[in-house]
Amino acid sequence: MDGYQRSRQGGGINNEYSGYGGYDYSDTRERPAYEERDRRRNERDQDRSGYAGYGGSDYGRDARQQLPPRSQQREPAPNNSEWMSDQQGYYGRDVNRGGNDQTPRGKPRQNGVKNYGPGTRRLEDILQLIEKDWDFMTLDSCVPVKVALQLMDTSSLGRAYQYDSYRQTHNQLQRALQSIVNDHHQGFNSSIGTFHSIMRSITTSQSKVRALRESLVQAKADLSTSKPEVKNMVETSQTYDTMLRTLNKIEQLNGVPEKLEARISEKRFLTAVGVLSDALKVINQPEMMEIGALSDLRTYLGSQESSLADILIEELHNHLYLKSPYCTDRWKPYSPHQKDLTNADISTIDLNEKQASIPSLLMKAGGKRPLHVFLDSADFTQPMIEDANANKNPEADSLYYIRLLLEALNSLGHISNAVGTVNQRLPVELFKLVEKTNNEVDQRHPSSLTGVARSVGKFIKALDLGLSDNDVRVTVIHDLLWTLYSKFVAVMEGHRVIYDVVKGISRRDGSQDVASLAGGFMEVWQLIQSEMRSLLHDYLTMADSRSVSSSPKGIHHAINNIVTGKTTRDKNKILFKLSSTDSSSASIKKDQDDLESILKASVPGLVSESLRPATTSSDINTSSDGAATGHKLLIEPSVFNMGLLLPPSLAFLSRIKDIVPAGSGIVLSTLTSFLDDFLVNVFHPSLEDTIRDLFNQTTSDLDAFQQDPQWASVANKPVIKGATAFFGLITALCKMLDTIPPDQAFGQLTIDLLNSYYEKCYEWYKELVARHRAAPEDGAAPMLDMKRSAQWARVENIHSAMGDLWTGDKEAEAIRKETEVELKEQEGKALTPADLITDRKVINSLCILYSSMKWLASNVVQLRHVEDTESFSRQEGGLSGRRKRRWTLISGESSMLLDETAKPIYLPMTAETAWEQPDKLTSSSGFDGVVNSFQELANTILFTLRAEARCHVLYYLGICMKEGNYCLDSPVNTPDSNILTLNADLVWFDEDISHLLRDKETKFLVKGLGAIIDHLLVANANYIRIINKEGVERMQLNILVLQQNLKNIETGGELVRASTFYALYAGGMENLIKTAKEGKIGFSYDDLKVLVELYFSEAMSNRRESASALQARRSLNENLLALSEIMWTL
Repeated sequence: MDGYQRSRQGGGINNEYSGYGGYDYSDTRERPAYEERDRRRNERDQDRSGYAGYGGSDYGRDARQQLPPRSQQREPAPNNSEWMSDQQGYYGRDVNRGGNDQTPRGKPRQNGVKNYGPGTRRLEDILQLIEKDWDFMTLDSCVPVKVALQLMDTSSLGRAYQYDSYRQTHNQLQRALQSIVNDHHQGFNSSIGTFHSIMRSITTSQSKVRALRESLVQAKADLSTSKPEVKNMVETSQTYDTMLRTLNKIEQLNGVPEKLEARISEKRFLTAVGVLSDALKVINQPEMMEIGALSDLRTYLGSQESSLADILIEELHNHLYLKSPYCTDRWKPYSPHQKDLTNADISTIDLNEKQASIPSLLMKAGGKRPLHVFLDSADFTQPMIEDANANKNPEADSLYYIRLLLEALNSLGHISNAVGTVNQRLPVELFKLVEKTNNEVDQRHPSSLTGVARSVGKFIKALDLGLSDNDVRVTVIHDLLWTLYSKFVAVMEGHRVIYDVVKGISRRDGSQDVASLAGGFMEVWQLIQSEMRSLLHDYLTMADSRSVSSSPKGIHHAINNIVTGKTTRDKNKILFKLSSTDSSSASIKKDQDDLESILKASVPGLVSESLRPATTSSDINTSSDGAATGHKLLIEPSVFNMGLLLPPSLAFLSRIKDIVPAGSGIVLSTLTSFLDDFLVNVFHPSLEDTIRDLFNQTTSDLDAFQQDPQWASVANKPVIKGATAFFGLITALCKMLDTIPPDQAFGQLTIDLLNSYYEKCYEWYKELVARHRAAPEDGAAPMLDMKRSAQWARVENIHSAMGDLWTGDKEAEAIRKETEVELKEQEGKALTPADLITDRKVINSLCILYSSMKWLASNVVQLRHVEDTESFSRQEGGLSGRRKRRWTLISGESSMLLDETAKPIYLPMTAETAWEQPDKLTSSSGFDGVVNSFQELANTILFTLRAEARCHVLYYLGICMKEGNYCLDSPVNTPDSNILTLNADLVWFDEDISHLLRDKETKFLVKGLGAIIDHLLVANANYIRIINKEGVERMQLNILVLQQNLKNIETGGELVRASTFYALYAGGMENLIKTAKEGKIGFSYDDLKVLVELYFSEAMSNRRESASALQARRSLNENLLALSEIMWTL
């Protein structure tokens, strides 16, 4: 203490501050102030200690308890660089002597503290510095005097080295406080005025509360006092109040018609029903019933209730059956190559389009169908709240609008009647929907382009074996079916909405009567099913009779008789129809417009476009065509239309599986059973009957075996009409079978047709080669036999020889063998003119029949397609049996028709059907056997043609040798007439076969003609009885003529042997013997013997000179003996 007193007396440490708490150690003049302040402090609580807030006093502790920590009151200080630059003016050295703590002094205490200005930031920095370097002075245990003594202590235990830092910190703190005062002095000043204003307001409020309290006390005292005049005033007030409420109700009721018409015109029916219901409740109150002036309004509102119910029902039908123009987005028109029923083209929906409906947008975003989006987004058990947006058209979303109508009908109390009306009108509305769609398609595709031939309301019977993909009729039927089925889907979606809404209403209201109305979905499906069945039936089977609208001849006389009373009119017959009225008449149109204007003025909303009678055609010829459905047929019915009808039907059945609600009574697994039954019980028998009828039509016509004028479009050589028509029938059957599951019965049907056609072709062949024989003596019909060429074609040896020649095996040997067998056959039974085919038409028919059989066999074999037995459905009892496999199990995509050029045509069959061996009892064979039958018939015809040419050669050369005159008196320059006939026959035969057959067949038919002619001219020389030199010359002329003709028929056809043979005669007997001795002769002894006999035949036949005849015979024997010796030695 002595040191301390010396320090104070000696002036102590000189600083520019007045010390702690304003005390300056160097100035003793401040002692009175210090003592005064110390005195005031001692008067405080004795527990408080410290100096100017320092130390462990309760004052500092209370302050810290009342105020939040500084870190929660201040914003973080500026960044480190800013703080350090601000501190350079205050610090000359680093306060942290140790230098271990490198944390910047301006580090923020807590983030997120609001910044109140530069003074606040500076104070924050100083506080952070104090907490860092002078933290011990902020503690309650700090003694200021002790700290001051430490700052003056220069020893190693003192803090004299921190005294400068302490002064700088003190100065900076003072400046920061001054900055805060400078920044916020205006706020301090204004707060004083605001405080006074608040105090004045509180004082005024207190005065008013006191006055109000006094008024309430006075009012309580007044009310507790009984006053009769006040009671009368209350009763009068209540009467006036009742009158005002009644007048207000009347005023509101007067505005109901206008408000109701506005809501009906805006199609805001739920609001309209609410307005009408509220008005009816008000106007039917007892006090309102006494007002007679409201009777007309009461009648009007009652009539409006029934009218509004009718309007709601009509609007419901407009959207159920797509009459409204706002329903176009619920169904999709037909587009080329359509494969499924997608009722909304979601690819074209614009998400930013304001007019797009919510289901459409959700469908675009989520990929769901509008129906499912609507059903998932709506809770039908909760009452519907109508959209308050007046600019939105409620009809824009058709499904939402249907629910709105049903909710409105329920609120009106007519839901039961509405559902009953919908069920009653369902058949008529569906018929109108189909009729409208049918007419629209018919207008898009006029009848003149459909290719349907009509004659006075009847179809002209024509053979139509299905339609090609580029046929306009395919587009017509696709347009009708895809469009109609798309509308059917939309109709069923509408009824699904009715089903769910009615079911939700029944759950909401707990009404069993309403719940029973939800069972109408089954009836909807049954009626659509009936329409489908009738539609398929109309386009698959042609009715036996068509209704023809033609007036009886005596109709005018009958009318006159009725008018004059001579006869009574049959009241069951209709004289006229209102639908026959000319709606385009000016007078009728004027009257109709007047009527509509009156109805619109009296009952708004009652008249709409949907309520106008539809314009129907009075022409019965163009309305029905005798169809079962009563609709006009757009294309001619054909069983082959199944390929066009089945894919859309399957796509429709697949689509409605997602629409049928659970609990509707419809089992999804049996949804397509009606189509299975139709295909099995209707289509299958009809297909068999139609195919057989078409087969009989194609093969039984008079020109069925005539040349087809259009053969060039299907074959390289002419074919018969029946073959092209029959193959077209088979092809159409295969194309149609490709759209239905494979079945062995269809394969067997095709094989039966092929067998039947083979039998017809074989019968035609036999008729062509038939040989008529004389009638027997008993008077029976003439017996038919076959021409010699047809008989030879069936001889085994000749058939095998021709077969070897046809296949090219050992041609020379085959020709020799064939010639030998034919000569033997001729020797056993000589040829006659009746054995020859002399009619060129028969040869032409045989050639065309051969080409037809080859063409048919080659094309039919390409239809062969063997599949596994498991992929077929087996039937017992033929085609009329019940199928064991469902037709509709095939996928929709596999049943879709592809382009004819892109998809091959096959006839599916099992291996058993393809390779089945002929049955002796039923004469049935497999597919391969039938094709082989056609090939064998073609070979038989070809061999018959070859044998026919050779029969002509054999016959005419035989006649030429036997009956020809070769003992002439003078040379003759003309060949034998039989040779000319033979040449003529060979010429036209070659012309016909060259034109009607291929080169291979043509060469085969004429191959070996020169050889057989050459052989016959030599071998049949023994038939010549007498010949002389002139006769030999004529024979050589015959050979020359034949050879010249053969050059144009057969390549290499020369008669060398025959020419050499008769040249030996002309050379004389000596030359013959000489040539024989030289061994250069190419004939046998028998041939030379005939030649020697012919050489002496003229002399030996001379009866007048017997000596010369004997000499000739002697010479004959000598030459024969010499010739035999020569030939023996060779």
